[in-house]
Amino acid sequence: MHANEPNLTEANSSLSSRQAAIPEDILVSEVLARLPVRSLLRFRSVCRSWRAAIDGDPRLVPRHLELSRGRAQASVLDVPCEPRLEDHWGEARSKEMEFRRIRHGAAVDAELMLAAASPANRSTAVIDPVHCDGMVLVPIASGELFVCNPATRELVALPPGSPSVMRGAVAFGFDPSSNTYKAARIFYRGVELVEADDDEGGEGVEEYDVGHEVLTLGAASSWEPTDDPPYYVAPIRPICTRGRPAADGAAASAEGLGLIGDRDTLTELGGRLCCAHARTATGVDIWLADDDGPRLEWSMAHRIELLRPVAHSVLPLAADGDELLLSVDRRVLYKYRAGSKAVEEVLDMQRVPDLYGGRPPLPLRLVHHAVPYVESLVSITRRNY
Repeated sequence: MHANEPNLTEANSSLSSRQAAIPEDILVSEVLARLPVRSLLRFRSVCRSWRAAIDGDPRLVPRHLELSRGRAQASVLDVPCEPRLEDHWGEARSKEMEFRRIRHGAAVDAELMLAAASPANRSTAVIDPVHCDGMVLVPIASGELFVCNPATRELVALPPGSPSVMRGAVAFGFDPSSNTYKAARIFYRGVELVEADDDEGGEGVEEYDVGHEVLTLGAASSWEPTDDPPYYVAPIRPICTRGRPAADGAAASAEGLGLIGDRDTLTELGGRLCCAHARTATGVDIWLADDDGPRLEWSMAHRIELLRPVAHSVLPLAADGDELLLSVDRRVLYKYRAGSKAVEEVLDMQRVPDLYGGRPPLPLRLVHHAVPYVESLVSITRRNY
């Protein structure tokens, strides 16, 4: 060896000693936790210790999620669906489920995170996906349920629940009492028309036999029945707020049904239950609920006038200071500034196929289900905490 050539053994030894000087907790909480999921999945091959930390260190998943929530640039997940006929959710021409991430700031960019063929190559119609901690619960019009983490490319079909004579509501969230993620499902065993008393001259009423069941992700292979709801629950989007057990999500949505109409939506906004109430053709009121007491207490937070009439619904996606991000009619993203009451169109998700990496133009009748999104390492099939 030439005298001036580096000694590779000594160099490697020096590098190893410098690596060994990094405390393991710092490596996990301040280095690995700040990397994108895509990089972490690649860096599993760097060495055994990194693989062990990424695959099994219990500190990494919650710390990575905490940092993802705190990042300045907000993200939205677009789950498109191409119905065969407008508002006909029983059929769809698409045989793929796609998950597209949209970042909006000074500029807008988007990426296709995952495109997965539907089971048995069947056409699917997606209905109101729900996001929680990087995972998305995707209900299908046929009654099937899927959970996807687009970042880790995990897509899991949930086991079938109890038979239902009509479409029920499905909630999805984190249950802090057990440190688990749960899906909660309303189903209908039957519907009976009860004839009115002729002497009273009233009309007949429908009585519903309603059931409720819960599935714990990563810990159970079947749905567990709970107490039946004492009332009819409309098949709308039920929401679980963090800090409230997931099993209560469907009941929590029913408590606010006085605000719910055909064009109204429920969601979670800033950790609180939120209702977007279509007051007029262009007017939308944003209500927030406090659930510290025995009953939900609603208060109106914003009164918004949109640029055009609402055909279907307005879904609040995110709040940042006095700014709200809204999805209107499952297609257009709007930003509302409470201080100036200004409404600005951020993105027409139908008209920007060039943002998705040169994929073919999207069909004009495509519906875009937008949900708020944070990237995470949370696993669908195993315990994370």
